[in-house]
Amino acid sequence: MHPSSRLLLLLLFACTATATYVWPSPYDFLEDAYTVSGGFGDGGIVDEVNPCSSSPIGGRKPGRQAAAEWVRAAYHDSATFDVNTGLGGLDASIGFETNRPQNIGSAMNDSLVFFGAFQSKTSSMADVIALSAILAIKSCGGPSIPFRAGRIDAESAGPETVPEPQQDLSSHIASFESQGFNVTEMIGLVTCGHTLGGVHAVDFPLTVPQTAITESNPDGVVHFDDSFDSFDNHIATQWVAGTSVDPLAVGFNTTTNSDARIFAADKNETMQAFAADPDFFQVQCGLLFERMLNSVPSTVQLSDVIEPLPVKPFELTLTLGTDGHLTLGGYIRIFGTSDEAKAAIPANMPVTLSWKDAHGNTNATYSTELVAVSQSSTSLWGSVHFFEINTIAIHPSVFLPNNGGLGFPLQSVVLFQPDGSCTANLGNGIPGNTTALALIRNDLGSVTTPYVDYTYNVNQPGSIAVKQVTTRTEMQRVSGSVSPLYDTYSATFAKGPMTDEGRITFDIAAVVGGNTFISPNNPEIFTQC
Repeated sequence: MHPSSRLLLLLLFACTATATYVWPSPYDFLEDAYTVSGGFGDGGIVDEVNPCSSSPIGGRKPGRQAAAEWVRAAYHDSATFDVNTGLGGLDASIGFETNRPQNIGSAMNDSLVFFGAFQSKTSSMADVIALSAILAIKSCGGPSIPFRAGRIDAESAGPETVPEPQQDLSSHIASFESQGFNVTEMIGLVTCGHTLGGVHAVDFPLTVPQTAITESNPDGVVHFDDSFDSFDNHIATQWVAGTSVDPLAVGFNTTTNSDARIFAADKNETMQAFAADPDFFQVQCGLLFERMLNSVPSTVQLSDVIEPLPVKPFELTLTLGTDGHLTLGGYIRIFGTSDEAKAAIPANMPVTLSWKDAHGNTNATYSTELVAVSQSSTSLWGSVHFFEINTIAIHPSVFLPNNGGLGFPLQSVVLFQPDGSCTANLGNGIPGNTTALALIRNDLGSVTTPYVDYTYNVNQPGSIAVKQVTTRTEMQRVSGSVSPLYDTYSATFAKGPMTDEGRITFDIAAVVGGNTFISPNNPEIFTQC
């Protein structure tokens, strides 16, 4: 029997449970950011909105609220959607639209600068905008909104369809109708969006008096309700009670009191329902925001809902050691929502990782007990723990004859080789070409078309968001290796331009024995040649 090209990781925890998720996935990075909100393995997004009152750019914008600004950015991006044409929607076109009066202020660009750190080949700016809004809302005590990925970034601005406060009610109704929302839904979406944050005097002097500007509140933010840092129904209860402080509802300028006109568009029926039942408010907000975030061009196919995986490898590496054995390293993440998971003590959780051998049987020789990571982790959705893999040395001849069954298939045919991979330094901090090395099996058939796909970022005129560009470079065999089963291949390619935003990764791939094998999403090489 000809051996397959994959090893199978079996993970056993809590004595009997086994993993069922086939890893990796194109959306691993987004799932990591969605699942882990703090501590070890932190996705990095929630830090900016925890607590909910946090100001943007790591707290360096006093008086402002990052969570509210993220929700505003998501809506203003999606508001270009037209149900009649199937064009527009949440596509990151907002990056080209920040100079418009409807997007006035630095909040949009500040948000996009933060989001840019998470933009990559597998995480579009549009997906990051949607994910960030979901995490901000949840972090502020709001509903759990399902997340789908797969949005495609626009390369130009969309139509100027974002409602503005000085417009009349009929204009707002028409605008929301074109986005796919009726009058009741318009009221709901505005109310849900305005339970956080407020209006900035520096940007809207015709709505907020300049006396709101103080040393501790340099933008002069006046909040929509008395609980701006909690996703609750106070904006509705205060409106119904006649105690509203919303500057777009009871402001000194009647012309810009658009919230008042919208709230009363159905004779206050929706607002009264929201005020009477906070749970109803939460549910409706979740449904409306989900529709808003999933308003995408008709040519875009979103993924299934991405939920925290119960068991998942994290930063897993497979390298060839000097002794000719494959060395496995990294972590295993375990997530749960039960009371048992919440009460679990990681140090007392038995977690075992093992390989299956060439006959599909568990091989005790290649088995190890995992050790709980000392630094704790948190999640908005449940309990999460990480366990470090004690290094396992495996002979390369160990294979699984097929990819079925439980576990995590991990290909071992094409491996990125960090040792020897490097980037030249041209002086004065200017990087030169990058050389990437790979190890490719030589006993599974002919090796054809080995290559590196290097994805870098280029700035786009008129937008904070970058654009991903991928270049392909053929790899050449340069030598054997410490193992008779692997040969060493090399490729040298030019680094992309230096940008402030975006993640840089590269894939290594080859066709071996008629099958394609890929080592995906390898991080940028910083080691100097």
